[in-house]
Amino acid sequence: MGVGKLYLLAYNLAQLAGWAVALYRLGDHVIATRSLEGAYTVAGDVVGWFQLASALEILHAALGLVGGSPLTALMQWAGRSNVLFGVVAAVPEVQNRTAVGAMFLAWALSEVIRYPWYAATLAGACPHWLTWLRYTAFIGLYPVGVLGEMKSVFDALPFIRARGLRSLALPNAANWGFDYHTFLVVLLCLYPFLWFRLYSFLFRQRRKRLGAPAGAAGSKKQA
Repeated sequence: MGVGKLYLLAYNLAQLAGWAVALYRLGDHVIATRSLEGAYTVAGDVVGWFQLASALEILHAALGLVGGSPLTALMQWAGRSNVLFGVVAAVPEVQNRTAVGAMFLAWALSEVIRYPWYAATLAGACPHWLTWLRYTAFIGLYPVGVLGEMKSVFDALPFIRARGLRSLALPNAANWGFDYHTFLVVLLCLYPFLWFRLYSFLFRQRRKRLGAPAGAAGSKKQA
């Protein structure tokens, strides 16, 4: 196994470990409280660090270590990071609401499936059941995650508007204005269309992948 594959294997295993810790904390919290409220308090730090580290996947695509477009990787990373860092981390009033807990749980469950699939594929030992899980779990997890993201942003809008968060008002030296609240409103309007496009793509990938021999997806096929 070459240096590039060894690096990717280590990266995927590290991400798996991080998201497994987040999932453990979330699960322990839900069992103890029977509620998704408070998820940010128990797992927000771990989710934040490993979401930040996932920016490396943009570089992986740009360097050709994995297949796929760097622009697509950037858009996927930026979309989740905007919700996590731009909205939830900046608005304490929404951090421990149920929507954030549902979002975190969907993210964590998705990643503890996705990263071991990548690692097993790189090692050439990916069992068919893991491939099946990789291309099936999204059917339920993806809508939950998206709805959690949308509700979190929606709940934060009044606070963002009142504080002028991440906005640049005119006049200013740059002679350029930006209203983060308006940006998020437009983004929420686009969410259903973007969601449907990606959800449809995942179903096409599912039809393509399932039924293939275990490990058939090469190291450059990280969809």
